[in-house]
Amino acid sequence: MRRYALGALAGVVALVAALLVLWPRDVEARPQVAESGRFRFELTPASTKSGSTTLDLRITDRAGNAAGGDVTVEPAMPLMGHALAPITAAPAEPGHYRVGDVGLFMAGQWEITVSLGTERVVIPLLLT
Repeated sequence: MRRYALGALAGVVALVAALLVLWPRDVEARPQVAESGRFRFELTPASTKSGSTTLDLRITDRAGNAAGGDVTVEPAMPLMGHALAPITAAPAEPGHYRVGDVGLFMAGQWEITVSLGTERVVIPLLLT
């Protein structure tokens, strides 16, 4: 009887340990950076969970000065064949743009194409 109790206790401990290791966690939303010939693009999502999110975008020239103009964002998930229509980013201040309510509806690897004039970069974004 004692042997079975110890076995059951060991099984419960192993199950709890496995859940702690394997349980899905949020990935911290960190800035993702890409550079073109003239600009540096820094994209920070409000969340790295799939669903609706806001994208914060900072654009500077090579000297670090705020860059301005018409900015569009095109989210795509090429491995799954998903793409969203281009979204115009709203300027918050010089060199700082926001794109709200972006429907990144599936977990996995997304590619966010950001365009400013003729400059385009692709920024990878992993969602959980």
